[in-house]
Amino acid sequence: MDKTVSVVMTTYSGDNRSELRDCFTSLLDQKHQPDEVIIVRGHNLPSKLVKVITEFELNAPFSVHDIAVNERGRGHARNVGVEKATSEFIAIIDADDIACQDRLSRQLEYFDANPSTDVVGGYIGEFETVPSDIISVRKVPTEFEKIKRMAHYRCPINHPTVMFRRDSVLDVGNYREMEYGEDYELWCRLLSNGKNLANIPEILVKVRATELVTRRQGRDIARREVQLQRAIVQSGFHGWGIALANLGIRIPIRLLPKQFLKRIYRKVLRASFIYMFFILYSGSILSVSSPCTLIL
Repeated sequence: MDKTVSVVMTTYSGDNRSELRDCFTSLLDQKHQPDEVIIVRGHNLPSKLVKVITEFELNAPFSVHDIAVNERGRGHARNVGVEKATSEFIAIIDADDIACQDRLSRQLEYFDANPSTDVVGGYIGEFETVPSDIISVRKVPTEFEKIKRMAHYRCPINHPTVMFRRDSVLDVGNYREMEYGEDYELWCRLLSNGKNLANIPEILVKVRATELVTRRQGRDIARREVQLQRAIVQSGFHGWGIALANLGIRIPIRLLPKQFLKRIYRKVLRASFIYMFFILYSGSILSVSSPCTLIL
């Protein structure tokens, strides 16, 4: 396997030093180690986090590039990381996540076996305190048609697990300057341009479930939902009929009180059920009626 891979991650002032160190350790423990890690961070990153990055640079057997940028959103930061990367493949990870030991090797093996694939993600294992104690799994479809169908109403790729061909993402314009949903919008843009997306039915990354609710609640997130749907419409992936239907479901959930949202997230949105919805779109009816795990 002679393919090269760059890991691109972002980190900001609100990140936790211990969690960042755990993320770096998971990269050092990879069976197939990356050729380089590109860290894109805000200029005002606290010294305690900069120290963790410096320690990582000193201990890593591969190149580590520490890039400071003005905080113009995660989409901008990831755009910079992809531009700076030199490898054929790019793997994304968040600063507070833990990559499974065989994550990079499994994805590179998949690209070897499926040369027409442009993007491949996988499952996420959620934990509360101990990474080995998985409390739930964020599953996504593995077949292209199911991925494309799901993309009409929710993100079909778990972003912290994704690896993609750098040239394929640059071909459609790279990440855009968005603070929220920059990954979802990118997948829709790739699909609109005939790119091939896939998922491996395995847990590739472990994430802390305790922070998911606060990330997804509030008026600011509701406003960004509108911006995200507008961007997807502009990509040509679907029209305003589907976008408005999505907003009619998602915005009220974003405005729920935090504790109530947490209860729904744990007991309802993680349950398997039939997601049935019919949307009038370009004179035809789009039916989404297959069993799935709905994750907003």
